[in-house]
Amino acid sequence: MKPLHALLLASAIAAALPAHAQNSDKEELARLRATTQALIDALVAQGLLTRDKAEAILKQAQVSAGAPVPQPQAADATRPNVLRIPYVPETVRQQMRDEIKAEVLAQAKGERWGQADALPEWTSRIKVSGDLRVRGQAEFFDRDANVPAEVYRAQTASPAWSPDLTNTTADRQRLTLRGRLEVDAKLSDQVLASVRIATGSTGNSATSTSQTLGNDFNRYTLGLDRAYIRWQPPLFTNGLSADFGRLPNPFFSTDLAWPDDLGFDGVAAKLTHAFTPQRSLFATAGVFPLEELNLSTQDKWLLGAQVGGEIDVARGVQFKLGLAAYDFRHMEGRRESSPPPSGPKNGATNYFASQYAPGLRLKGNTLINLNDPTSTAAPTWGLASKFRPVNLTASLQLDGVLPVPVGVTLDWIKNTGFDLKDIQARAGVIEPLATLKEKTTALQGRLQVGAPKLSRRGDWQAFTAYRLVQRDAWIDGFTDTTWHLGGTNYKGWSLGGNIGLDRNFWLSGRWTSTRNLDDGVRFLAVPGDASSLSGNLSSAPLRIEVFQIDLNARF
Repeated sequence: MKPLHALLLASAIAAALPAHAQNSDKEELARLRATTQALIDALVAQGLLTRDKAEAILKQAQVSAGAPVPQPQAADATRPNVLRIPYVPETVRQQMRDEIKAEVLAQAKGERWGQADALPEWTSRIKVSGDLRVRGQAEFFDRDANVPAEVYRAQTASPAWSPDLTNTTADRQRLTLRGRLEVDAKLSDQVLASVRIATGSTGNSATSTSQTLGNDFNRYTLGLDRAYIRWQPPLFTNGLSADFGRLPNPFFSTDLAWPDDLGFDGVAAKLTHAFTPQRSLFATAGVFPLEELNLSTQDKWLLGAQVGGEIDVARGVQFKLGLAAYDFRHMEGRRESSPPPSGPKNGATNYFASQYAPGLRLKGNTLINLNDPTSTAAPTWGLASKFRPVNLTASLQLDGVLPVPVGVTLDWIKNTGFDLKDIQARAGVIEPLATLKEKTTALQGRLQVGAPKLSRRGDWQAFTAYRLVQRDAWIDGFTDTTWHLGGTNYKGWSLGGNIGLDRNFWLSGRWTSTRNLDDGVRFLAVPGDASSLSGNLSSAPLRIEVFQIDLNARF
């Protein structure tokens, strides 16, 4: 029975008790009748019960209470009718009063009775949050050592590297803005719906939501950054959750693999089992579409799975480990064997489905030309290697052990999909690829001291990191755009810090220095003369320094 119905029933019975009740209970019954009558009046005043309905309930209860008790047919006709009133012990009456009072108070608190500014109940299940970041960024290039961009752009044959570079020598300074607004709606204890919009051009990078300022004061666009449903089936309390739609990174990782701004399209499920509050295991799996093709069954997908665990090694010492395996399906390039279709077949026949799209690729990966052998057109590039990376991530957090909190993360990636014979077969050429070496490893170490999260004035963090990313360890289009301005095939370090200026308001600074890796295949060219190209552009010098200063706000 609902609490309101129980309250009305108890109130009606109490109000209907006759005046000739036992003398010892008269005062108690009078108080109970007065109290319940007042409660009924309060319910009517709040609009939860109409006055007519309340009076009808009381009248019906009085009629029922005053009805004579049926007598057996064989009873003595001279015996008067007796109205029997059950005796309710004082302890039971007190318990009834306490239970009714608790239920009414709980309902009044939940529905905010008597509050003039009370909002509908559903608003308590909506959470609005967001953040803003204004960044000043300076990019410095070694103009004396770096190979001019036109040398990279002159490449036409397989293998090739970074053919889209437009600037390798001119320093750059700019202001950027990142704004994100998120709305989370808790539909029930098992279902959450979330939507987030963010700044950033959708055509330049999938891994950054920063918008470069300087548009003659014109407006900027917003994009759908998140839109997903999270379901926690009641069959697994606190153990299983699944996300559907455009969702945040479901894997335990660092920005060596997945940048912070990157969103995932698809479905991901996570299962967690806690043996004790200090020890737990987790498993994550997901399926994510990368490109749906209209005229081909070779759609591009990302499949991912991860297992790991967390343990409190000692008081204030937490260790977390995750091992993930990914498979980028059908991302590798395949050279066309015939010229592009013409006539009625033009546009109705699958062609160049395996290309590595210019809107995604950055720089660093080994590429092959997908044009047919007779073509003299501009190159269409595809990825030389298949990508099936394995990623091992470990973190150690020390809180209360040292004078300040300390966090250490280590990350290692190995692409197991590289196969030179497979690359030669798909590229349709052998001799130019004979000297291609397997460069498929990436690693990063990061040390952070200070508050794990900045939320108050005076909170601070300082960090340093070292990174090495070989050219085919990871798909360069899914890399962080601060390190080496995006891409792979570099090594370097980063140093920075954050300081809280006020509640959820802080200042950040960061310096990152990187340079291209040299795989021993020398590059020789006359500076500025693309016709002198020889050797391997993977080893061509490219040194970049990036300085960033940010003003951040979170709400």
